[in-house]
Amino acid sequence: MIIKNILNSYNLLLSLGAFYLGVSMFLGRGAFDTFPQEWLGVLPFNNWAGLALFGMIVFGIGNGIASTYGFIKKDKKIFIMTFTMGALFFFCTVIPTILLGEWYLPTSAFLVLSIIQIVLGFFGFLTIYLDSLLKNHYRKNSL
Repeated sequence: MIIKNILNSYNLLLSLGAFYLGVSMFLGRGAFDTFPQEWLGVLPFNNWAGLALFGMIVFGIGNGIASTYGFIKKDKKIFIMTFTMGALFFFCTVIPTILLGEWYLPTSAFLVLSIIQIVLGFFGFLTIYLDSLLKNHYRKNSL
């Protein structure tokens, strides 16, 4: 099924991206050299290391597990896992925006990536659900 392969590849790319950003935060490269002072006390993180660990554990490992599960197993749980990871990604993008009252460039990219993940999970689940409905309908009519 092509939607499942696209979904698994997307989850893998998000996992690799989370690890890449996490390592960049730990090393303090580029935009991650100093933690913004206006974020202190507002967000639950007070340095890049905490944020990097959170991102790598939740999104890196989470999407990695979802991708591996999807490539190995042949059931429809992958769509629920992808939808859940996308919803978590969406909320973890929107909540800091609300708390800080500002919109940053990475926030818009993360918002788009999370919406794509939600749509892929929902579309895949809907496709499997409709396919099973049609099979049951044809099976009942053939009897």
